[in-house]
Parts: sequence; structure tokens; C-alpha cells
Amino acid sequence: MSFGPRMRFTVDELQIELAPLNKEAMDQFISPGMQLHSITRYLGRRVAPVLEDELEWFEKVRTDTSRVIWGIWLMEGEERTLIGESSLINITQDHIRQATSGSLIFRQEYWGRGIASAAHKARTWYAFKHLGLHRIMSAVIQGNGGSLKALKRSGYTLVYVERNTTFGDGALRHQDNLECLNPLESFWSQWWHRDKPTKKALEARVLTQSVMDWAETNVTLL
Repeated sequence: MSFGPRMRFTVDELQIELAPLNKEAMDQFISPGMQLHSITRYLGRRVAPVLEDELEWFEKVRTDTSRVIWGIWLMEGEERTLIGESSLINITQDHIRQATSGSLIFRQEYWGRGIASAAHKARTWYAFKHLGLHRIMSAVIQGNGGSLKALKRSGYTLVYVERNTTFGDGALRHQDNLECLNPLESFWSQWWHRDKPTKKALEARVLTQSVMDWAETNVTLL
């Protein structure tokens, strides 16, 4: 595993594809994206990357078997524009399989258009149905309301708040730690075994199952 297979879906008539990255696209992370504080302010970054940094990152992740990464591509006929990335990292192969998710849209003109939410749903569906994960974890620096909303729409629920994880814009900021559980019965029963699921978990299961149903109808795995 390194790059995930191609998946397509539509968001308000925009054709979006989750597909592998390539070296030729690494410069798009730099301009117009990750050299801007407005893009990276909630990523805990203090420095602006240059192309050499992104090429080094590409070579590192290309052979990392504990990750599955997709570029988020806007499809316009034969033209493909990279607008972000979505990932599952630290994938475990133990009796309970889990991973941590991350996502970034670095072209601000595509913020708030539902693309991140749809990408989360496609990634969640792939992780649970095709990778057989029991749980996906994620974290959001408080203040990043767009990312938090997109995750919650995919069935993520708050597990705990970690205080003072980063400093930015003149203030200490807390971190919301979330999880999304596989709603499919065999994985659900393995996760809870003798314990009784909480009311919040049961409500989240219904939402996550709706995410799976949406993806079955709207995501094309190529």
C-alpha cells in the first residue's frame, strides 16, 4: 500500500477523482497552496515547504506500506487539477485493524463546497469495505470548523479533547480527537465484544452506515 486506487464521484456538478499522486504534481502543493499561512494554520506547521521538500515527501510515502494516500483531483474533460490530498496513515495489521486519517484541500476556492465531506465518505467506505479496518481516528485543531464539520458528516464522533497541543495566531489551541467505527456487523461486534455500545456510538453507527450507503451509490471504484 502507498497510493489508493482511483475513485470518482460528483459534487454539485464538479467531477472529483481520488487517485494516486505523481512527481509532476508536487509543485501544485507549493503554489498556490502550502506556502500560505491561511492553508496551513491548523496543520501545526511553522515553515513554508519548497518543491524539494515535497519531492522528498513523495519518495518517502511512495514505498510506505503503512499508508494509503490519494490526491484529490478536479476533472474537467481531459484536464486534471490537483486540489488536495486524503490519506490513511499508521495502518495496523493486528487483530484490530485501524488507521489515522488526514485531509487537505489547498485551493481555497474549493473550500465550503462539500468536496472534503464527499472525499471523507469515499475514503471511509474504502477503508471499511475494502481494507477491513475496524476504526479510523482523526484529530482537528480547535478553530478549524470546516474540517470538524466534514468529519462529523462522515460519522466521526468526539472521543476526547487534548489541551494545548499547538500554538498559533497568538494563542494556545486544543485538539479534538475523533473516531469512526466500522458499522458492518462482523467488525462492529468484534470492536465491542462484551461491552455495550454507548448511545452516542449507536447514533454514529447509523450515520456511518448512511455514509457507506451513499458511497455504494455515488462512488465509482475504477
